[in-house]
Amino acid sequence: MSLVLTGALVAGCSATDPNSSPGTGDGQADPDAVVNVALGSDIDLLDPHMFRTDAAYVVTANVYAPLLRQQFEEVDGALQGTDEYEGGLAETWEISEDGREAVFNLRTDAEFADGTPVTSADVKYTFERAMLGPGYITALLPFVGIDKPEQIETPDDHTVVLRPSFKSPLFERFMTFQVFGAINSAEAEKHATEDDPWATEWMKDNVTPSDAYQVAEVARGRETVLEPNPNYWGADEVKNGGVRLRVVPDPDQRVLLLRSGDVDLVDSIPPRLVPQLEEDPALNVFRLPSSRITYLGMNNKIAPFDDERVRQAISYAIPYQDIIDKVQYGYASLAKGPVPPAMSSSAGEELWPYETNVEKAKELLAEAGATNLSTEFVVRQAIPQDAEAAVFIQDALREIGIDVTIERVPDAVYFQRLNEHSLPMFLHDWFSWGEDPFFQMSFLLKSGAFTNYADYSNPEFDALLEEGTFELDPEKRAEISRQAQEIAIEEAPWAFLYSADYIVAARQGVTGVTRPFDQTLRFEHLSKSE
Repeated sequence: MSLVLTGALVAGCSATDPNSSPGTGDGQADPDAVVNVALGSDIDLLDPHMFRTDAAYVVTANVYAPLLRQQFEEVDGALQGTDEYEGGLAETWEISEDGREAVFNLRTDAEFADGTPVTSADVKYTFERAMLGPGYITALLPFVGIDKPEQIETPDDHTVVLRPSFKSPLFERFMTFQVFGAINSAEAEKHATEDDPWATEWMKDNVTPSDAYQVAEVARGRETVLEPNPNYWGADEVKNGGVRLRVVPDPDQRVLLLRSGDVDLVDSIPPRLVPQLEEDPALNVFRLPSSRITYLGMNNKIAPFDDERVRQAISYAIPYQDIIDKVQYGYASLAKGPVPPAMSSSAGEELWPYETNVEKAKELLAEAGATNLSTEFVVRQAIPQDAEAAVFIQDALREIGIDVTIERVPDAVYFQRLNEHSLPMFLHDWFSWGEDPFFQMSFLLKSGAFTNYADYSNPEFDALLEEGTFELDPEKRAEISRQAQEIAIEEAPWAFLYSADYIVAARQGVTGVTRPFDQTLRFEHLSKSE
């Protein structure tokens, strides 16, 4: 079915050519060229405040403009996000010394794709919807001290004043998040009902673009077409004529399409396929460190994992380097703790004790009086490398006397049981948008957090997170982070496995590949040669 998203485009206008083909890398970049991208998932919904597929996040990241943007710097041919910020929807901004007032001056030439001016009322509506409406954004706002509509003021059409309840070191960082991109309030309110005051049903299939692109068409299961937003204030800086997102779930097929020249760029590449891409002279492989972490979760409330000595023993038994070399093909680094090496204040290199040591693992099990142990180990069918890693872990734990039964289950079953906190042992991976150590540890290991799937709980650890999250002095904050990591590493709620590299492959002549906070490609920088 082909679905045109209303409120998203100028009807009948298309900058895309269905017969366009990737560039060869010869010649100069063509600003009108359409970039063809193969993604591994389909779009399920487009509401920017709801959980959605990776492909849907890609779309919303490029159609909704937040107040601020992350600045980029070139690293190994790609654009790596930095800790510096620039104006997005806000042309200028000023934050008071005490952090309790932030004044954003909106661009007077900012318009939605339908030509409607973007005003402070739209920004206020977006934040109110995030606070009071559907989705998960209420879990983010406490980090920056904004949780009431009264904290948002609109003295005129182009001024937004936010009044946080405290000064947060994460404030500007969060203002770059795509979930705070401006929604056309008038358009959304047209589709609100008494039972659906935030137009949730309408926004599943419709967007109101305020950023560089508008959605021309969604053909479920096949492709989504993005066109440049003709009313975008930075239209002269968009380096392409649009982006076609093709749905290609099979990674081997994605790679084949790239190598044949049928698409220009692919992401979500299994590590086993990366070497052949690196050897192809027609391609470029962009590889950057990532703060994504893959871990072996052990439910701390389910025996025998309620004994930290058992968890430590398992951590010593894991063949970490074998998993990185033979499952990740070297395209990962040891995690060495809950804050991986690419994230600020990572202390694993200093604190990590769990070099593979079978004898140490056996000693800890004996000390715990743990014998004849067995457990179910659940992994996702959709991630082949998880199943491969599970076999290495199964063999290693058999060597220390733990019998492991691997169960590969569909995603629906996996996530149902994960969210029920009923899995005794499981593989899981996590990526924190803000790439902040306290943001990361609060979601994954703080007592009672819904994403603390291991049910780890330590009051001292929790207190450090509370203190460090809002500490303004960078050096003190880093030291508190180190102290929290030390506790988590010592008590081993997980076996901290690896941090997979961020990898994108493209045809020669394609430039402007980005690696922002949320690891979601921003397309306006992409260009290609025809």
